[in-house]
Amino acid sequence: MQRTTETSGPGISPVAAEQSSALKPGVGVRVFQNTVAMLTGRAVGILCSAGASVLLARYLGPEKLGEYGAIYAYLFLYSFIATFCIEQILAREVSLRRHQAAELFRTATLTTLGFAVAGAIIAPAIAPLFGYTGLLRWLIVVAALDLLILPPLRLSGIIFQVEMRLWYVTAIGFVRQILWFLAVVLLAFANAAFYQVIIARTLCGVAEYLALLWTLRKTSLVQGTPRFLATEARQMLKDSFPIVLSTVAVSIYQRIDQVMLHKMVGDLQLAPYVVAVQMTELFNALPVALVSSLFPVLAQSADDPPRFDHYLKTTFRLLLVVAFAACALLIPVADPVVRLLYGTKFSAAAPLLVVLIWSNVPIFFTVVMNAALVVRRLQNYLPFFAVGGAAANIALNLRLIPKYGALGASWATVISYGIAGVLLFVVFGRTRRLVLVGMRVGAGPFLLVLFLSVALHWLAWPALAKFGVAALVYFAGALATRALQLSDLRRLWMMVRNTVP
Repeated sequence: MQRTTETSGPGISPVAAEQSSALKPGVGVRVFQNTVAMLTGRAVGILCSAGASVLLARYLGPEKLGEYGAIYAYLFLYSFIATFCIEQILAREVSLRRHQAAELFRTATLTTLGFAVAGAIIAPAIAPLFGYTGLLRWLIVVAALDLLILPPLRLSGIIFQVEMRLWYVTAIGFVRQILWFLAVVLLAFANAAFYQVIIARTLCGVAEYLALLWTLRKTSLVQGTPRFLATEARQMLKDSFPIVLSTVAVSIYQRIDQVMLHKMVGDLQLAPYVVAVQMTELFNALPVALVSSLFPVLAQSADDPPRFDHYLKTTFRLLLVVAFAACALLIPVADPVVRLLYGTKFSAAAPLLVVLIWSNVPIFFTVVMNAALVVRRLQNYLPFFAVGGAAANIALNLRLIPKYGALGASWATVISYGIAGVLLFVVFGRTRRLVLVGMRVGAGPFLLVLFLSVALHWLAWPALAKFGVAALVYFAGALATRALQLSDLRRLWMMVRNTVP
């Protein structure tokens, strides 16, 4: 297995590796460039997505927005079928066997396409069992093209992750966000029917695939002859099967709450929950961007413990600082932000957002842990954590939704995410060492935000004053607990200088 020569070898200390990545334009700078590219595109995309979300909510109203969320939450339960969760396995193998990229991509695409077609048939067939009848059932058929059929055809885009050229993926995603925003604007002005919203979103997915196909042909990054390798297909399925089991469970505890709200209390209560979930998920861009950029480096350093541990600890530290910052800053202003963006009709989303924003912490945690386990070839452990979280989520929702409605679903989400994303990793010895790294890093910021949330709740100050106090106290506390270090800011500045002429 080839190793990168841009950072230190097996005998170097973590401190020296950190200095190396900061002082020369090597892996650290390239990871930074890719992360910045993704986050910049994502930031612009978030503006479009948030604008489309707000406009869609105001245009559809609470009941139709609830139906919209219910459709995509239901199909999300089948997301594991679309690609058989082969993406990380494929990224790992292409990172290690760059010359076989074309063969690996062709094999993965043909292997997973059959699963995707099966999922697109099964999902609408059994939809009535979950309360999706009439027009909703047919709209599931339309939406399945975007969520289930197209993902296998986009697997070749992983080459941009392997090559650390994620700005291509960012640009393509940005094009889709722009198209979707324009589509929602036109639909709202035309007062279009609800079914046209689903068709428009699916057409945006088709446009995204065509843009990816054109970019792949122009860049010619995929090497080798595209052909199907039966042996590789079997190995990919074997390696990804534990991730499939994990993803099935993850899909349950990430979206079953919306399906259960749709079935148990109706779409009027589901609508503010959908708004709170959408606002919470806006923060998920950072862990995905950073870990996607760092994944090839983690894969190549998996057998070099000092170097791997250095990357893992740094990733945990930086991501958890941001996750807790989102909690500290958004909680004091949740109510005025929701009212400003979505109007008083969705004011019930504010208390849900105050609870749901905490779910970002285990989500950030899980993104790092999943990547670490895959590159260390420990993916067989993933189903245990996800199944535990899914079981906890269903049990809590069955208990809390009838009594507390959407607020009960919010607490069920946070608790089950914490169980699956943090606590269960402690059970197994081979995963305990990895997760304890993150828990030690996150202990200080967690206690700090918990104190801030309780203290500010009892202060009768304006929301903006609370926001300012939360920002100052959190930043000072993060520095005091060394969750955020001045060296991070200096390193960030040096990377910016190496990135921007």
